[in-house]
Amino acid sequence: MPKINSLTPEQTARFPEFVEKWKRIGLCTDPADRPAAEAAIREMYRLGGKKPPAKIVWCGSPLSMGVTRAIILDKKFVEGIAAAARKAGTKADIDPGSLVGASVGASVGASVRDSVWDSVGASVGDSVRASVGDSVGASVGASVWASVRDSVWASVGASVRASVRDSVWASVRDSVWDSVGASVRDSVSYGTAVWGQHEAGACAFYDFFRTVNGLVVETDKFQGLTNLAKSAGWAVPHSNICWVSERHNILLRDENGRLHNAGGPACAFPDGWSIYAWHGVRVPMEWIEKPNELRPETVLKATNLEQRRAGIEMLGWDRILSQLNARVLDQDPDPRVGTLLEVDLPGADDRRGSTIKAQFLRVQCGTGRQFALGIDPASGARTALDAQAWLQGLNAEDFRIPQVRT
Repeated sequence: MPKINSLTPEQTARFPEFVEKWKRIGLCTDPADRPAAEAAIREMYRLGGKKPPAKIVWCGSPLSMGVTRAIILDKKFVEGIAAAARKAGTKADIDPGSLVGASVGASVGASVRDSVWDSVGASVGDSVRASVGDSVGASVGASVWASVRDSVWASVGASVRASVRDSVWASVRDSVWDSVGASVRDSVSYGTAVWGQHEAGACAFYDFFRTVNGLVVETDKFQGLTNLAKSAGWAVPHSNICWVSERHNILLRDENGRLHNAGGPACAFPDGWSIYAWHGVRVPMEWIEKPNELRPETVLKATNLEQRRAGIEMLGWDRILSQLNARVLDQDPDPRVGTLLEVDLPGADDRRGSTIKAQFLRVQCGTGRQFALGIDPASGARTALDAQAWLQGLNAEDFRIPQVRT
């Protein structure tokens, strides 16, 4: 086949078709198609040059998948669970699944504990535990990726690859991985996972060349990963066993495609593990589930700037100002500079439990959203301009107000 150096207008017109197809797959909340997923896992192993696993263990979420794997592989983890079980008055010689109830169940909930127990007790016995083998996630993924990438690169010109990547891969990645997959990864990170449905961006890219340009042989090795993405969530492959997760069954996003739910979990899995988010920013569960108990001092002491901004939006400045006795120290005439505030943070000094004074600069970004930036009292800021300069590491006389594009 001659090298593809350009796409026809008809081929380019099909970009949206693949974007929408793989966005639906990546964001799907239907139950996993377990027979199809298990067939895809075996195919993935074979195409990656590995013997298919003797056991495929289903878990209710990436979290319970990781915990289950840790129980089997990590002696220190098991010893820690056993110690917690003994402390709780539980027999130390019972099955690992029950031990999880003593240590993990308290922090992640009974539904996750039960999912882990079901995965361990029903699917993984002593014989499997003794012969799990090493992780093959990296080798399966690397061999497949390298082979398919090289085959497609050799068949397609750089400009065509870039065009499809920017229009198809990037669009799906932004909607699936950046908004959902990365949040899952950041919430539970371990080893070399295969991302299943969250691999949708790469799948869309290779699916386009396979379907539209006829690069069937060149993309054959990717079909195991593609079929897993169509049927299930994450997987963690080992030489004799593969753990695989159900899809999320709740997925809510805002108008910009970011994880968001003001009244509950933005992303949740069948075993109950959930991710709470406010316009794409992960926040503690209590902030969403118990909004009436959220206090301004809790939000303003958050070390993560984005989380603090989200909490401020949730509370609203009227509530913050009224509850913290906020005082305006300086309001710059230019709204781009902001307002320097002094507030009382009850209980901020843990040694004495007393109220201390703290400074924040209230600013407004180009989208119209307001948030607060903490100002070190040692900065000596007396005006909003001083505070802005301190944030930039400058003296007030050296600070220049940034231009705003209109």
